[in-house]
Amino acid sequence: MNKSLFRLCLTAAVAFIAGTIFMPMGLVLMSKLERPGRYQQKKEAYSFFYRTMNELFEGTYNPEEGSVSPDALETFKKYGPRLGGKCRLFISDDESGYFDGIAFFPSGDCFSVVVLRINDDRMVLKSFYPLDWEEFWMRVMPRTENDSKRLQ
Repeated sequence: MNKSLFRLCLTAAVAFIAGTIFMPMGLVLMSKLERPGRYQQKKEAYSFFYRTMNELFEGTYNPEEGSVSPDALETFKKYGPRLGGKCRLFISDDESGYFDGIAFFPSGDCFSVVVLRINDDRMVLKSFYPLDWEEFWMRVMPRTENDSKRLQ
């Protein structure tokens, strides 16, 4: 193999390895730079939700604050004792000021969650209702002919 062909192969291999390593990091950084305010808003929504859930589980939430809608508060009172005191929230990246997601609890329950930003300084847990896991799963997974027969 001549020297120039060897250098070309070596350069191509190094470039491929460097691209494989640094490309994912670059994509993450670009997504944060593209919409820097959105990334911060999403972090604030997560923080608000977890702080509010802790207050609700510990019994320190003050209803006069108004950061939880009456419907969401009623749902939490109904299901709260069996949820396990912890959860994991996944927010989909929708539009500014509106955060829609799913909260999973150790009890196996999953809840649909909507957090709204109101007047740029306040957030509200607008919606908190249980999801039927089987129904949710069937909407996510592609249907086959056998599924249709089984559901009938």
